[in-house]
Amino acid sequence: MTDTRRAILKGKREAARLHREFGMRKRIEQDGGRIDVFGAILKCGVPLLFKPLDGLLGVFIDVPMPGVMVTTKRGLSVQRFTGAHELGHCRLGHSPSLDDESILQRSPFNGGPDDQQQELEADAFATEFMLPPWLFAAHFQRQGWAPAMMADPMVAYQLSLRVGASYEATCRSLMRKGVEVIKRRTLDSLLEVQPRAIKKAILGAYEPPDFLRDVWLLTAKDENTVIEGSRSDLFVLKLTEHSGAGYVWTFDELNETGFAVVRDEREGPDGEAVGGHVTRSITTRSEGQQTGRMALAERRPWMPNSDPLEAFCVHYDLTGPEDEGLSHAERRLLLEAA
Repeated sequence: MTDTRRAILKGKREAARLHREFGMRKRIEQDGGRIDVFGAILKCGVPLLFKPLDGLLGVFIDVPMPGVMVTTKRGLSVQRFTGAHELGHCRLGHSPSLDDESILQRSPFNGGPDDQQQELEADAFATEFMLPPWLFAAHFQRQGWAPAMMADPMVAYQLSLRVGASYEATCRSLMRKGVEVIKRRTLDSLLEVQPRAIKKAILGAYEPPDFLRDVWLLTAKDENTVIEGSRSDLFVLKLTEHSGAGYVWTFDELNETGFAVVRDEREGPDGEAVGGHVTRSITTRSEGQQTGRMALAERRPWMPNSDPLEAFCVHYDLTGPEDEGLSHAERRLLLEAA
């Protein structure tokens, strides 16, 4: 019979050990972002390859040396969890494993007597490695989110983008021991809402080609953070604009880095006095390079060369999902070393 509690503790301990070994918490608390799953696999010296696997999400082998394969047939959040699961097999000294959809459907915290010990350990490792309690706390603090705000599907969805997990996995983890910011009734309510409906609410009148892509809602609280997503993602920037004093957000830098503005409107004003301000809502998508910085400046149009009143900048990596072959992270390392 599987000792579920022991399997969970073993997986969680190894995940926490790896967080400390690579200094992940300090970096994320400083810069934002998510756990770098594929980078961690590389740092562990484990070969990582992406392939269009049939009927499988991932593979772990240990002969003649440890190695990991992850499917290209699923989105980035599934690729990340699969990679974390396979890394768990490697770090915990497991036997070779062929992993299918069941790794997404079961929970290590509800393991039954028939579950394999090593699968429960790898599940627990993957969940704790990708979504440690301190990761949620870091994003709560940066965004000013209180636990009660997680009952709002839009807030929970934005959290899921920042931690790099699916909406459902994020909601379920909010009830997990060590996090515990929502109750079962709240979880059920959150899961009744489909991500498509949340995306439509954020985008308003703008209709994208499809709703498979993620929609980020960025505010001044995201300033200078790292945004990690997929090439097709959309971004809705909501920024205070001091239009009463003649200042407007300009798109020069945004356009120069290959971002196209697909919707632009003003909401407000918050006051009618001179110097009052409105909220500028800008919907944009990347049509250029997949890594770089997204930047805007708030200036008076008749003084284009003046110092901006305010500036907004986030660093982005939109290379996901991973394509067949080496990971984008490994390709960059090879190019830098060439």
